[in-house]
Amino acid sequence: ESFQHNDEMNEVTNFFALMSPVPSAKPDQMSASSLAYLGDVLFELFIRSRYVWPSRRMSDLQNTVVSIVRAEAQSELLKRLLDSYPLTSQEQGVLARGRNANLTARKKGKTTNSGGGASAYQDSTALEALLGYMYIRDKDRFNSMMQWMKDEFDEIDSQSMS
Repeated sequence: ESFQHNDEMNEVTNFFALMSPVPSAKPDQMSASSLAYLGDVLFELFIRSRYVWPSRRMSDLQNTVVSIVRAEAQSELLKRLLDSYPLTSQEQGVLARGRNANLTARKKGKTTNSGGGASAYQDSTALEALLGYMYIRDKDRFNSMMQWMKDEFDEIDSQSMS
């Protein structure tokens, strides 16, 4: 039985190794946009994996995923995170860098076509930058935050079903 557990742990370790930037990557020296670029796909994979089962029509699955990964929903999640998940000063700095990355993007003409406006877009980029940063910097801390998110979505989903 422990042999199987070790194999599963090796699979997890191998997955993280395969899906991570080169070991020399230094998240403190990466742009907030690069961190958010990685954080975006991590969050989307988390949400897609969460809602792909039980099986449903692809259009329903896509609508569910899009409703959660859109800027306004990520902004709300960030507010919940800030209320209940203690961040280090370094992590708070990454959030600030992520929010500010959008100021630059908007000056270059990048806009959001959703109803949340610039503030929600800044929040979502900040959250994604934090996820990307934690993923590269500290896998245990990343896993802790993802577990927090799973618990939040469990609560949200149970409320929406009742």
